[in-house]
Amino acid sequence: MMKTLVNPTAEQIKNTPEAFLQSINDSIFIYVDGQNRSVTRGLVTLLHGNEPSGIRALHRWLKLGVQPLYNLICFIPSVPAALLEPMFKNRVYPGQRDMNRCFLPPFYDAPGQLAEDILEKISEYQPECILDIHNTSGHSPDFGVVTFENATHEALVSLFSQRLVVTDLRLGSLMETSTRRCPVVTIECGGVKDLSSGEIAWQGLLRYLNDEDVMSLKHGHIMDIYRHPVRLELKENTTLAYSRSYVLGTDLTVPDSLEHLNFDLADTGTLIGWLGGRSVDHYLVVNDASGQNVFERYFTVKGNQLLTAQPLKLFMITNRPDIALSDCLLYAAEEREHTVLET
Repeated sequence: MMKTLVNPTAEQIKNTPEAFLQSINDSIFIYVDGQNRSVTRGLVTLLHGNEPSGIRALHRWLKLGVQPLYNLICFIPSVPAALLEPMFKNRVYPGQRDMNRCFLPPFYDAPGQLAEDILEKISEYQPECILDIHNTSGHSPDFGVVTFENATHEALVSLFSQRLVVTDLRLGSLMETSTRRCPVVTIECGGVKDLSSGEIAWQGLLRYLNDEDVMSLKHGHIMDIYRHPVRLELKENTTLAYSRSYVLGTDLTVPDSLEHLNFDLADTGTLIGWLGGRSVDHYLVVNDASGQNVFERYFTVKGNQLLTAQPLKLFMITNRPDIALSDCLLYAAEEREHTVLET
């Protein structure tokens, strides 16, 4: 059961995001009356405990003690994970599922029940749209991710970024609940350690809370759009290292600079890593939206090197072995699917 905070005053909010989270000590739902109470907007942040830009921006805004233009509902789910020492290090609470993989039934465990509670609140308050604010674990520019490709979803992403990924992968994430009536978009504000991420979250949040119309694309906007991404996943019991050269005994050694390719063009033959002696089908898989393994369409092996098989846009490359092993090493989209939208 989430805690609830209604129309908090600036004085009720502790002076730092860390102190604020320690004071609530659990998942929380926050409601704030708008100047115009005919419309409600939704905000979710800290679905992952290691992604703080959204909660930092929200805390900063709450400390202003001002009203949004419209009613605001906020969800901060992974507070217990974020509070584990060192703070903002743990993506999930140990032993629990990834919170952003729990928004499709069955809701059989604690994270699933929390996801169900969030969905019930969303149904109760009927927001016109929802933002889900994240960071990537590796260095990265900002971008948005949607499951619907239409002007409304593009407009919401444009509050934060000029890069958009349209995915047909289904993992149980919050954005998969998106509808035309209530669009839900994921905002990746940039890497956890990137200094620009906090300001991107802050400026985008201000636009979201203060602009009268956030559902229409503004004239003169340019957006790079990438479609049909796939995930390079590591199977159970894979051994992984990050280094400047192959680490003896590992199935895969990833260059420790690979994260700097996030949203750069990885041309054909770009090095992704060095391989051990086992066949790659024992520990690497690239599934498309239909569940088909399309590894050879995206990657190839030459000697002990794992290389790109065609020009790709890589993103969400992680430099954390725990995330690479529990989730995925990276996402990839074919560069030939890349288009530019100009309004």
